[in-house]
Amino acid sequence: MQSSRCLRFLLLCWACILLLARVYGQPAGDARTIALVGAKIYPSPTAPAIEHGVVLIRAGKIVAVGSNKTITVSKNDSVIDCRGLTLAAAFWNCHVHFIEPKWQGADTMDVNRFDRQMSDMITSHGFAHVFDIAELHISNVLRIRNRIKHGDVHGPIIYTTGVPLVPPNGNPVYLEPLKLPAATDSQTVVTHIRQQIDSGADGIKIWTGSPTQHGVVHMADNMVRMITNIAHSQGKPVFAHPSDSKGVMVAVDNGVDIVAHTTPDDRLLWSADMIGKMLRAHVAVIPTLKLWKDVLIQAGDTAWSHDKFIFTAEQQLHDFDKAGGTILFGTDVGYITDYATGDEFALLAASGLTWSRILGILTTAPAERFGLKKRTGQIVVGLDADIVLLQGDPAADVQAFDKVELTILHGKVIYKRSQ
Repeated sequence: MQSSRCLRFLLLCWACILLLARVYGQPAGDARTIALVGAKIYPSPTAPAIEHGVVLIRAGKIVAVGSNKTITVSKNDSVIDCRGLTLAAAFWNCHVHFIEPKWQGADTMDVNRFDRQMSDMITSHGFAHVFDIAELHISNVLRIRNRIKHGDVHGPIIYTTGVPLVPPNGNPVYLEPLKLPAATDSQTVVTHIRQQIDSGADGIKIWTGSPTQHGVVHMADNMVRMITNIAHSQGKPVFAHPSDSKGVMVAVDNGVDIVAHTTPDDRLLWSADMIGKMLRAHVAVIPTLKLWKDVLIQAGDTAWSHDKFIFTAEQQLHDFDKAGGTILFGTDVGYITDYATGDEFALLAASGLTWSRILGILTTAPAERFGLKKRTGQIVVGLDADIVLLQGDPAADVQAFDKVELTILHGKVIYKRSQ
């Protein structure tokens, strides 16, 4: 009898514990805290650095940030030694593609192969969020995204525009013989955009200026305006490939949100009037400066760094930056098969961007542009534990941005450098 009463009492106590756990939002089981200890922390591009810092993570969220003098690490915490490293919010790459043949069949691909490919291309460079802005078939990137969500492989959060639209008779020459759908009439446009969004697209991509064998073909203003109106009514941003200065202004004048390249092709600098219009329209720019280096090298230009083509792109970005324009980091990786990001950082710095500005275009700028600044982009209590650990300090050398030790998404390590 006595043992039966004890058993009932213990069961009642356990029920009370479970109830209190639900009431106060704490897990009833393992509430393990991960402690990142000893790094130099840059909480944001503008906040003072924290020396000998500590970040505590619980349930995928940041629960404490400070120096080791103010943050207590429990003996029960899972500690990661970060001494000698630099810690910041994990990075965004806002211009990627998963169009290489090796990504076919991603949903059934061997786990080790998937992780290796994703590490080489994305996570080893600190990217925990990427925006895929053009596929030949949206189903392929959705398979990759769903595989990561399933949890048996490691990868970033992937946003996608799906399949883009080009102007009539404006299929990009570098995609031949492949053909992209053309915005020939309103019904075609409406149907295409609805199909992409219904399938899972997070944005829409268009060519406002498309390079063809017969020169740059521009999309009509009224068609661009229709596309942006439809996308915005669904809460989706619109990206534009401009090709030249006119393509930029077609985008700016008709509601496009993000211009996905600088435009050195026409060797024209962006005038103060043009930049002013871009700023008033709240248009962001993804420079992709490394792309222009690769274009010159492919053309046999071994002295690419002295080419006016590069100077024009750098000057366009410099002037846009000095005017206060919004810049997002992107490399066109996946179209470019050299995945390293060091050249992009070097060219951004050569354009006059400071290391803290570069950190901003990697973190806070995209988080704000895509409506996620209350979730990610800074090392702040309450935000998602999206974190990168770097070997070296980007304040001393911007190449440290590409020396990644760990990439963490929602408190989970999605990349760790091999020793």
